[in-house]
Amino acid sequence: MAQSLWYRYYRTDVIPPFEYRQPFEGVANCVRQETARLYLERRDMRVSSDVEKVAAIRHELPPVQQYVYLNTGSNGPLPKASYIALQNQALREWQEGRTRAQQIAQVVEMQEAARIAFAGVLGCAPDEVALTHSTTEGINIALMGLNWQPGDEVISATTEHSGGLYPLFLLEQRYGVALRMTQIGVAGLDPVAALQHALQAGRRTRAVILSHVSWSTGRVLPVAELARVAHEAGALFICDAAQSCGMVPSDVEALGADVYACAGQKWLCGPQGAGAVYVRRERMGEIQQTFIGTTGIETNGFVEGQLIGGPGAFVPPAGAKRYEALTLHPSSVLAMTASLEWLTSQVGWEWIYRRIQELGKYCYQELRKVPGVTIHTPAEAMAGLVHFHLEGIVPAKLTERLEQRDVLIRDVGDPAVNRVSTGFYNTREDIDHLIDAILAIKREPC
Repeated sequence: MAQSLWYRYYRTDVIPPFEYRQPFEGVANCVRQETARLYLERRDMRVSSDVEKVAAIRHELPPVQQYVYLNTGSNGPLPKASYIALQNQALREWQEGRTRAQQIAQVVEMQEAARIAFAGVLGCAPDEVALTHSTTEGINIALMGLNWQPGDEVISATTEHSGGLYPLFLLEQRYGVALRMTQIGVAGLDPVAALQHALQAGRRTRAVILSHVSWSTGRVLPVAELARVAHEAGALFICDAAQSCGMVPSDVEALGADVYACAGQKWLCGPQGAGAVYVRRERMGEIQQTFIGTTGIETNGFVEGQLIGGPGAFVPPAGAKRYEALTLHPSSVLAMTASLEWLTSQVGWEWIYRRIQELGKYCYQELRKVPGVTIHTPAEAMAGLVHFHLEGIVPAKLTERLEQRDVLIRDVGDPAVNRVSTGFYNTREDIDHLIDAILAIKREPC
């Protein structure tokens, strides 16, 4: 029931601006009447030909029709289903208000639908998922929830994103935690051996935090092996999944991660400010609540106005919902669910993962042919991110000049390179266009 909530309430054509119905007419009623018809009429992605399927997908994503859109690693394109969910929920709130009991109950149902949708992608139970606003929020939930003591150690890598590194700096300043930094993620370095060496050099490693896919090199790390090594040393394995969830299979049970923090707006094509974090059930007692809100307490110390069990006594909910302390935007939650259900039921995850990797390898091969290009992503451990440097052109300048030709990639620092993200909606022609644009730029005077 919850998995089809956005269909039941909100799947309809966009209601045009300035054609508002009278307040309290009930937008949901007309939406429900149209749902069955529109479901049958909507463009079906499950067609036999990849060419037809890609064309149907691109029809749902306007930006990829306007640009050579190769920057999903920053923000993925928003599908039509998600946009409609955003607009219709906002219209409902404007017309009907936000305080009726039924509306409040629907918000709770929306959130549960989102947890179920994320759990389907992650291969876990819905009560092991907490909704967040970003990957960084999920990482902070995990790191700040541990009972750190001076001299405890945490292992990470210099290749990690600032959203994962900066919370570690706070741990060092606030609790006296020792940071042990590695080069895991760099091409040519054995990540498992590097982690084993760092663990052996330490004495009190409490946690290891690494990405599943490195944002700065594009390398896909062997998370299952890394998590096993961390667990053998008695440490938690916390995974930054910003660049992996939606790009590569993210079965958290198979990966063995204790925490897996996801972004909604990248490879999952959701709205900004939506995400989730998986927390393994067995670790919830160890990862305490740092912030707490109205859903963070199952029972408290008051019974019929009498304090029982001492001041501040409370019992948290059984699942990861305990970590949801900040208000979630209903429109964004609903739109995130719409994106996940579109990807799951209409596009298909096996096809998505396969196509992203195939296009990534094609991009890698074609970039290698360009004189002056150095690739920083290891071919043997890559999926949809390709990092490269073009001799003689500063990466930021190349990004700018490509955008002038309607080719969207990005540049990253340390190392300073350009990064291509091959989405499932891209085509080989997109990559050929990128190569042609780079060659044209090379011919131009600096």
